[in-house]
Amino acid sequence: MVNFDASLEWVILLSPDAIQVKKAAEDLSVHIGLLAGLGKDRGKEGSSKKPPVLTDVSSPPPSGALIVLNNEGGGGEQNGFSWKVSPGRVEICGESGRGLCNGIYSFLEALGLSWPAPGQEKFNIPAAHDGSAVFPLTNASVNEPSCYKGNEPAAAPWRRLVIDENDAIKTILKKSEAFAVWAARQHYDAIIFPLAAFASAGLRQKLKQLKQFAGEYGISLEAGGRDLSSLVPRWYFFFRRDFFRMEGGKRKKAHHFCPTNPGVIRLIGKEGKKMFLAAGDTKVFHLWPDKGPADVAPWCLCPSCRAFSFSEQNRIAVNAAADVLLPLNPGASITYLEPAGEEGDIRMRKNTFRMESELYSLQ
Repeated sequence: MVNFDASLEWVILLSPDAIQVKKAAEDLSVHIGLLAGLGKDRGKEGSSKKPPVLTDVSSPPPSGALIVLNNEGGGGEQNGFSWKVSPGRVEICGESGRGLCNGIYSFLEALGLSWPAPGQEKFNIPAAHDGSAVFPLTNASVNEPSCYKGNEPAAAPWRRLVIDENDAIKTILKKSEAFAVWAARQHYDAIIFPLAAFASAGLRQKLKQLKQFAGEYGISLEAGGRDLSSLVPRWYFFFRRDFFRMEGGKRKKAHHFCPTNPGVIRLIGKEGKKMFLAAGDTKVFHLWPDKGPADVAPWCLCPSCRAFSFSEQNRIAVNAAADVLLPLNPGASITYLEPAGEEGDIRMRKNTFRMESELYSLQ
């Protein structure tokens, strides 16, 4: 078993241009200092341990115990990492700033730390711990973690946290800095808020503040979720029922709409433009179908729509939104959801991609 001796005079080497890693590196220093304070000499005169010092990696390497943070400089959705431990040396490597943050918190978790909620730390000290500042690494494959292949970091599934409850949104935005730290510790690569939150004048400024804090860890804020139907507001049902899906020969207000209706396509463009502009420079939008008993709620069965499968109807609608987004925000993309194997014959726009990330929600 490999151990980590927190009592050593550790120095953390960090590249000066690793902006997205500085906060996580400071967090690493603080927690190693806390672990050192759990040793049996704690409280005795002269026994206090200072947290590891952060040093510019371009400076001459100091002697002694080193924690080397290596950022390979990748970007986009690159979050792979690896870490290795040997006596007096730790190497944590990330294929991007986001990946390196993930590696830092993976290493701390292997030392027994966890963060149940923003602002809370938990130390899982083994029952057989001898009272020293030497901690066994609990990762069974410490020399080759699951996100490590050969000598290269390997990408983990991109983790997106979906925030879709109004109470949760308000609570998070009241303590956005603490939430951003917690999200980084939980390995979330992106946080998704509903389109309506970005459109709200009362929440927009708070979202910008959270975006700044999250960006310090390479975490992005994204817009949407199961918001595709929001582009056809339900109040239209009272005077344009033909905009809504048909089932059993009757128009239904609940779930989706009639995507082959030209008026609906124009409405998606109108509402989509308002939402996309409200979200500013957001780079990823999620427009997913409504959830129903069979995962996805039914689409339209009017004579025109019957020629298309549910997945194809979904694609028609998403493509209409993508056409509006492109001139407004050329670097942005829209994600869509559909059952595997039900793609159909309708090609998606180049600024869309199928959602294949791991999605999480607050418990």
